[in-house]
Amino acid sequence: IMRQAAGIVTDHGGRTCHAAIVSRELGIPAVVGTGFATEELDDGNTVTLCCDGSDKGRIYEGKLEFTKKVTDLSEIPTTRTQINLNLADPDSVFRW
Repeated sequence: IMRQAAGIVTDHGGRTCHAAIVSRELGIPAVVGTGFATEELDDGNTVTLCCDGSDKGRIYEGKLEFTKKVTDLSEIPTTRTQINLNLADPDSVFRW
């Protein structure tokens, strides 16, 4: 079911909860640990999730316009540290 979701909202949990980890693996935005959101939202509501990397995710009513920032990776300096990626979801291996 999580693969079909456009986003995930939970009342309980934190950055390391199951919903947060799986949503990151699937590339799905998630706001976890809201305390009450599932009481306020109804099935079929259109909302926008803001997961901009701050400590708190935000949920906005309706579909909001947004801009997408693209970073040119060729401008990132080379380091001596080897970067590896752990993929727990075999279906997403070629998405990166």
